[in-house]
Amino acid sequence: MRKTPRAGHFWLDFTACFLIPCYTLLFAGSVQWFGTNFSVIAVTGADHYRGFIYWGLLAMGYFFVVLVQVGWTRPLLPRAGVWALALAAGLALSCALAIPYLPQYLPRFSALHVVLAAGACALLMMALLTAILAVRRRDREKSGPLLRWWLLIVAGSGALFAIPMMVSTALEVFFTITSALLARRLWLVQRKGA
Repeated sequence: MRKTPRAGHFWLDFTACFLIPCYTLLFAGSVQWFGTNFSVIAVTGADHYRGFIYWGLLAMGYFFVVLVQVGWTRPLLPRAGVWALALAAGLALSCALAIPYLPQYLPRFSALHVVLAAGACALLMMALLTAILAVRRRDREKSGPLLRWWLLIVAGSGALFAIPMMVSTALEVFFTITSALLARRLWLVQRKGA
């Protein structure tokens, strides 16, 4: 039996449209979304820290797999750039997950945790932009919505940072879900153009 094009990306859709959003929202819970963040939630108990690790591994694995797949059809230079940025983002997030955020007890490690987590997000956005610009060289029409979506994520993240003047749960939920959906869309556009 021949697979339909839809069946070929069931796991992509399931992960990007269901698993990541649901797990992200469940981990965020009903706490003050503008008064706390995932790092603070994680250190409130052993189960929360495990949940934080699982969330990070889920997101990191998804983005790495999708960006590696997107990179396969790109010319060598953008492919290497996308892969290097995705790998660097994954390593930064791994390190941030391993360092608990306890500013009262470990202020320097907490500062490093924040820098690594922010760096992982910046590197992920750079990897997505590199892949989008590679699509743009091949087909400007298909890249337009992707680039607008990328700019919306950047603007939305900036606005959600500006409201409480800190990285908040609302920002992390918005960034995680919209970036996962953008990576999914990028993968689908790449598949159609390959």
